[in-house]
Amino acid sequence: MTMSSRLMTRAQRRSLLIACAIALGLVATAAPAAGAVTVPTQPYLMSFHTCAPGATDCNNPANHIVQLAQSADGANWSLVGGWQSYKGSVPDVFRRGNTLYVFSTSGLTRVDMSSGATTTAAVSLNSGTYVDPSLAQLPDGRLILFFLPGIPGQDPAQCGAGQTSCVREIKSAVEVAGSDGTRFELDSGARISETITTGAFSDPDIFFNGTEWVLYVSRGPSVHAYTSSSLQGSYTFRGVVSNGAGGVPAGIQLADGAIATYVHTSAGGSTDIRRATSATGVAAIASFQTTLTAQSIGLGAHAESPGLALNTAGISCATCGSSSNTTTTAVASTSGAVRVGGLCTKAGATAIAGKTKVVCKKSGKKLAWVKR
Repeated sequence: MTMSSRLMTRAQRRSLLIACAIALGLVATAAPAAGAVTVPTQPYLMSFHTCAPGATDCNNPANHIVQLAQSADGANWSLVGGWQSYKGSVPDVFRRGNTLYVFSTSGLTRVDMSSGATTTAAVSLNSGTYVDPSLAQLPDGRLILFFLPGIPGQDPAQCGAGQTSCVREIKSAVEVAGSDGTRFELDSGARISETITTGAFSDPDIFFNGTEWVLYVSRGPSVHAYTSSSLQGSYTFRGVVSNGAGGVPAGIQLADGAIATYVHTSAGGSTDIRRATSATGVAAIASFQTTLTAQSIGLGAHAESPGLALNTAGISCATCGSSSNTTTTAVASTSGAVRVGGLCTKAGATAIAGKTKVVCKKSGKKLAWVKR
């Protein structure tokens, strides 16, 4: 099966999932990520999805599971220790302060970067639904979500049945203060608005290349680049970065200033994540080198949809607060990071240490896990 047909099938199945969710009155709801993780310490992070063990249809987003990896150089990757994969598709990852945020079609998983404790939450927009999330940060510290708007009962990435052309948009929404990544309000207008006649228009990825903001869009097995001097501005087409060499892109600026562009490519019954570097991330790239395969980490034959982030604190956000709409799924790790009497970082946070429910409270001059 070709790359373009795989993407088309995924988008069509994804639209059906959206329609079902709306019919049931749901928005993206996170599946539990059971267990504390070993806090990642390497400078680069990647979210991606693989195919659920035993699944026969790996094009179906219902069979996708979210993974998290780390790297010292952006080229060689290993899974984050203790990460418990869960159902979700097309994920993205972003770190702010002491929290790591992993967004996908199933909602939000947060990782406390001191203890490894995980919490999950639903994610909502004040208007419509999102697919293909990508994250950045505003100067005040709030997260901004770039996405392809969902269309109930229709493939959001392509024109509808009987249409010879249609307008497809990439939009953005800003985190509501105090929601800790769970609620977003739509920005006015669109970051990209394109009239398409054939193929797919999907999977946006936003990053800063040191000079300007770059917004990638997947056009089947190809990648188009758009740029803007303003994060929330209108983006202008700059060129084709990948011409049939891979789609579903992600970009990130490396420590040496170069831009690493990641895509996934299907061939011979498997899908691999590949990588190339360039000066700005907007020029044409002739070829990509394999950087991660599902086989190399024991996860089958499909590693897809990379999302990249720097493992740095970024811009702090004093007003972003903590959402009460969370489900805590932390369990004591083998290092004892979440345990009664152990140190914690956020007052009011809850977790499970073994079989004991605990809450983070002030104990003397420190915060510690206590029974609840």
